[in-house]
Amino acid sequence: MIDVIQALTGKWWTFLLRGVVALAVAAFAFVAPGPMSTALVYIVAAYFIITGLLAIVAGLSFTGIGNWWLLVLYGIGSGALGIIMLTQPGAGPLALAYLIAIWAFSTGMMEIASAIALRDVIRNEFWWVLLGIVTFALGVYIVIRPDLGVLALVYAVGIYSVIAGISLIAFSFRVKGAADDVRKLTSAPSAQTGAAAR
Repeated sequence: MIDVIQALTGKWWTFLLRGVVALAVAAFAFVAPGPMSTALVYIVAAYFIITGLLAIVAGLSFTGIGNWWLLVLYGIGSGALGIIMLTQPGAGPLALAYLIAIWAFSTGMMEIASAIALRDVIRNEFWWVLLGIVTFALGVYIVIRPDLGVLALVYAVGIYSVIAGISLIAFSFRVKGAADDVRKLTSAPSAQTGAAAR
């Protein structure tokens, strides 16, 4: 179990980096909604590809830990969707909205499933579950409101990115904090051995 936790905590930075990227997207969405509405396809596609690659790295580092392949599958799906959006930049607002909705549905379910799969390894997986719920809710909102204009879609992505960024950063520090527990567990036997030797 200790080896499992060490493997997980070793990649805590992948969650942190995803959170920082999400907050950067949110900042751009609110500070410059006009330019972002023009470049929305490229920005969202880049976000999908970056987070997809980070998820694959994280998933492969967790090989053998529960349903680790869910992270890899999510990463592949997210990256593939980003590539599709880059190769089809002329897609209209409705097509873009549905692409984001598809990503939100699949990502939300993957995040919730991954959190459940790792609940015995990491405590306070609440932040990852929350991210999955918010992501899934974004997809539901877009499907309910397919008539959203590009500018409204920009703000929807911005609001989601704020919540996602905060959740990912909080979860990354929860994962990093597990390293302290590992150090305590590994140092306890050595301390007891030293005491016995005296």
